[in-house]
Amino acid sequence: MKDGFKVIDADRHILEPSDLYQKYLPEKFKGRVRLEGPNQTVRLVDGKPVSDSAQRPDRVMEDFGYIFSSSKRWRECFADAYANKFDPASNLRDMDREGIDVSVLFPTIGLYIMWRDDMDPELSAAICRAYNTWLADYCDHDRKRLNGVMLIPLQDPARAVEELKYAREKLGLVGIFWRPNKFCGRTLASPDYDPVYETAADLGVTVCVHEGARTILPQAGSDRYSEFGRHIACHPLEQMLACLNFCADGVLEKFPKLKVAHLESGCGWVPFWLERMDEHWEHESHGSAKLTKEKPSYYFKRQCWVSCEAGEELAPTFIEHIGDDYLMIATDYPHSDAIDKFPDKTVGAISSNDKIPSESRRKILWDNPTKTFGLGA
Repeated sequence: MKDGFKVIDADRHILEPSDLYQKYLPEKFKGRVRLEGPNQTVRLVDGKPVSDSAQRPDRVMEDFGYIFSSSKRWRECFADAYANKFDPASNLRDMDREGIDVSVLFPTIGLYIMWRDDMDPELSAAICRAYNTWLADYCDHDRKRLNGVMLIPLQDPARAVEELKYAREKLGLVGIFWRPNKFCGRTLASPDYDPVYETAADLGVTVCVHEGARTILPQAGSDRYSEFGRHIACHPLEQMLACLNFCADGVLEKFPKLKVAHLESGCGWVPFWLERMDEHWEHESHGSAKLTKEKPSYYFKRQCWVSCEAGEELAPTFIEHIGDDYLMIATDYPHSDAIDKFPDKTVGAISSNDKIPSESRRKILWDNPTKTFGLGA
């Protein structure tokens, strides 16, 4: 609890142990996932990298997983978790320091591990099962506070449905990590994904759209910017394109019970983007026929949520133009958005912000993520 509010962190990251796939993969797959390169920063699957992390020599792999940055500032910021290999107990202690009651957990290596178009679907499915099983074991340390977001092998939608059912029904995971990028030639509006969306809607599993800058997939900004500009551009721009897929291309109209969360992109893009999509819908601009019965903003407000970052100045503007039923707090712990804000300001910048009405703060910190992820009271 923080400043009298119960708190759910809608986007918190775990750091996978470096031996996760050696321990959890079936024997026949173990030799196909390994580390290589400077400081063992390159994660190889079938001998090919799944990210371009080799371009970052300041990052290292230690025995407890992928260090987001080897800088002294990062190690000191998360000193307890660093000393304890980012295990569940140290994560829970850090949640206590921040005033966080419950968290929704996203991957680090898993941001990239199976996201390569040409990956063997059977291997991708095995990787997802290994990660999901490990994550469920991690969450078992305190199921009331730790909630996992699954990986599913989207190279093959039929296998993805199978893993989605297993991870929800057998492992109790609450969401799907889904990159916004074009993948295997498909956008998020591809009919190939319809069985996945239908199953997610039926099971109450949230589609969690979350970007990560170091992908080898097509990505907004990657063709013209270095890491600095690429990170600025890719998170909001890819989310805008994903939102268009869901709200304007008919996905949410087709699946009215499907829940979608847009994460780690800030919230400032949403008012502009909904207005622009609605304007095109209303006037059928540029000779293009609208694809939905209702305005795109209708589907967003019916089925979507977006995370805001600590201290985000545009949160009050979002509330003014869109409302307070669609925002959630997200810390990004222990990634870059949390550095220098931890522990007092990751949540405190919202919980103590008198520019936001108290009732709205309660929704952002607790009510909205409760609905998004079906976490209960």
